[in-house]
Amino acid sequence: MTTMELKSLKMDLVEELLSLNDKEMLNRVKTYLKRLKKMEAEKEEDEISKEEILAGIDAGLKEVKLSMDGKLDLKTAREFLNEL
Repeated sequence: MTTMELKSLKMDLVEELLSLNDKEMLNRVKTYLKRLKKMEAEKEEDEISKEEILAGIDAGLKEVKLSMDGKLDLKTAREFLNEL
């Protein structure tokens, strides 16, 4: 969406809000907007970036290579579960 389109959409929204004369309706819109912002913030926190995913895969593959070369001793599944 271009900057001009975004500004136009914002102005349309402002005009709609200014045309409302019902206090309860305005409070409901305000509450809804707060919820939307909160959901968006939570969504951004939950998302993992492509770089983070690739870094995790890279680290895991390096561990596998070290293990196969005998340079790293890995725990067995039983040892891992016993720690829990």
